[in-house]
Amino acid sequence: MTTQKLNDIPEIFHYADRIGNLTAEAVGVVKGEKYFPVFDGRLVFKPLTKSKPLSTPLFAYAEVFWSWLINAYFMPTPQYRLAFCYGYEAETGKYYDYGTVSPVIYQEGEHLMNLLEFFRKYPDKKVHIDQYVNYCQMFYDYTEILEADYFQQHQEMAQELARQILISILKGDQNYHYENVAFVCDETGEILRVAPMIDHEFSTYFMFPDSFPEKMFWLGQLQRSIEGRPLQQDEFAQLENAEERKLMEKSAVCLHGNLLYIREHYPEVTTWFLEKLSVLEQDLNEQPELFHIEKSLGYPDCANSNAYLIGKARYKDHDEKMARYYEERYGGRGKEISFKVLNSQLLYDMKTIIRQIKKVLMEQGEKQC
Repeated sequence: MTTQKLNDIPEIFHYADRIGNLTAEAVGVVKGEKYFPVFDGRLVFKPLTKSKPLSTPLFAYAEVFWSWLINAYFMPTPQYRLAFCYGYEAETGKYYDYGTVSPVIYQEGEHLMNLLEFFRKYPDKKVHIDQYVNYCQMFYDYTEILEADYFQQHQEMAQELARQILISILKGDQNYHYENVAFVCDETGEILRVAPMIDHEFSTYFMFPDSFPEKMFWLGQLQRSIEGRPLQQDEFAQLENAEERKLMEKSAVCLHGNLLYIREHYPEVTTWFLEKLSVLEQDLNEQPELFHIEKSLGYPDCANSNAYLIGKARYKDHDEKMARYYEERYGGRGKEISFKVLNSQLLYDMKTIIRQIKKVLMEQGEKQC
C-alpha cells in the first residue's frame, strides 16, 4: 500500500536557458531526428508534437501518471513531470511549448541501442526483424524476441524484459514497439542492462477524450487481445491494405500470447507481477483518491484528436494546401477535458484490465488445483 500521491504540478523552463540538446539516437523504421532541450540536472524536455498521431494534452498526463504508478508499485523508472518550455515552439514550429520533463535515462559515456538496432546488428533466425513495422495503435508480439538466443543466454535481462512487457499490457500501451525497448551500452558497445521504461503516452485509457465511441472501441481491442479470442473469418476484411490487415490480425490476439508465454517460461516474474498487481488493485479499491489526476493550472485542457493531421501535412508532408484544409476542418481548441470523467473511467477500466490479466496468468494454477 502506498501513501504517495500523484504529483502533476508543471515545471517551468525557458528554451534559452538550456545547457544543450539531446539528439534522439535510436534508429527506427520512421526516419527523423529529434532534438530535445536539456536543462540543469540532466532533465530533458519532451514536447508534445503537432504531427504525432492522435496527440492531445492527455498524452503528457499519461506519461506523468504511468511513470509515477510504475515507480510506486513495480520498479524504478524515470519520473515524468508536466512542463512548459517557453520559446521552444517559436524556435521549432512543429513542437508545442508544453509537454513533459524527465531525467536522461543513461549516464555519461553510455548510449542506447533499441531492439530494432540490436537485431539488425545481431540477426537471429527466430526474430523476423525485416517484417517489423512501427505502427500506431498496435499491440506487439514479444514471444519471438524472448525466444532469441541473446535472451535465452541472458536470463536476468530476459526477466527484466518480461516484467516490462507485463506492465505495458497493464497500461494498455498501443505503441509498445521494438523501438521503445532498449539496452544501455557503454562506449565500446557492450550491453550493460535493459533501459528503464519510458514513453507511456499511447496508453489506451488516456486516448480519445474527445470521442467516447473511439475510446471504447480501442479499450475493447485491448480487452480482446488480452483475452485472445480467436479470430473470425474475414474479421478485418474491411481493411483494404493487406499489410495493415495482417498486422491487425496479429495484434488482436498477441497480448494473450505474451501473457501465456511469460506465465509458462517465467513463473517467478509472473508471481512477482501478480503480487504487485494485487497491491495496486487493493489501493485502487480502498484509496482511489491516490490515483486522481487533477487539472494543472495553465496547462492546456482541451482535446482534439484530429489536430495532428494539420501538423502532419505541414511539417512531415510539407503540403500547405492540405494543412489549410485540415485547419478548416479540424482547427480550434477541441473538446474540454473533464477530469472528473477521466478519473472515474480510468479507475474502472484499470480494475477491469487487472481482472482480465489476473485471470489469464492464474488460469494454469487454478486448473492444477
